Amino acid sequence: MRLRTFAPIVLLVLLALTFDARAQQSETATAPSPAWNDNSLIIVQKEGGDPTRAGDVKIEFYGHDAFKITSPKGLTVLTDPWRNDSTGVYPKWFLNEFPALRVDIVLSTHAHFDHDAVERPNALMVLERLVGQFKLGDIEINGLADKHQCDSASADSQARTCPPNNVIGFDNAIQVIETGGLRIAIWGDNRAVPDPSLDHYLKNVDVLILPIETILTRDEVDAIVRKYDPKAVIPAHYFLNGLTTDISGLESADGWVNDWEKIHHSDVRRLDSADLTLSTATLKGSHSRVYYFGKHFEKK
Repeated sequence: MRLRTFAPIVLLVLLALTFDARAQQSETATAPSPAWNDNSLIIVQKEGGDPTRAGDVKIEFYGHDAFKITSPKGLTVLTDPWRNDSTGVYPKWFLNEFPALRVDIVLSTHAHFDHDAVERPNALMVLERLVGQFKLGDIEINGLADKHQCDSASADSQARTCPPNNVIGFDNAIQVIETGGLRIAIWGDNRAVPDPSLDHYLKNVDVLILPIETILTRDEVDAIVRKYDPKAVIPAHYFLNGLTTDISGLESADGWVNDWEKIHHSDVRRLDSADLTLSTATLKGSHSRVYYFGKHFEKK
């Protein structure tokens, strides 16, 4: 009787051990990818960091006003991911959906479809229209509340889009990202002359990312650059073959870049890829240097 009871137990144990061994072999063979959750942020939170400490800062262009900024310690911030308007009010601006890339932080300067597709990236946190200060590790972000460029073409559009009684979609928060000892300002679709209280923050930026031709006129861009005197300017929000449609009304930034080089005699760097690495050393002594991604943008 005891032997009959013992034999099935031994068989079950052997089967369990065999299954466990096979499972371990399968796990080893497939080598699961690292978990995508806030494990890395917990480590950064413990270790801290210094945004003012010099280091290499990588900037990748995803088209329009979308830039992925990687800090020296590897933290990533994505600005203004885009989408097509889902209401049908606006025609199709973009040929593709925004890529579902992994990033630590997503920022959005304002609530327009070409700047607020915050659900598309696989992000650990989302900061929409941030006003005030955020700090994590070696990144510090200051959101500056101001206003979108308004439309004064008619009394109705002026009433809806111009301050102080504009609709919420015409609020805009300029985002100043500090990392690697550099201060990078994402203008978004802000008006050409921000509230004077913001001058203190904007006169100290190293890199100014500005919309060219569509939101701001050339004269407005030139006035902004003269006023805030950044070490570098990066054009954004322009037509990109292979990304934006003709019906969007966006224009190429080539004309502004050519004028800035020939008329203003600026140091223009036409990039041959969709990424750029900057540091305090590379920008030392520069004065309104233009870094132009041109036709290049990241696709995944």
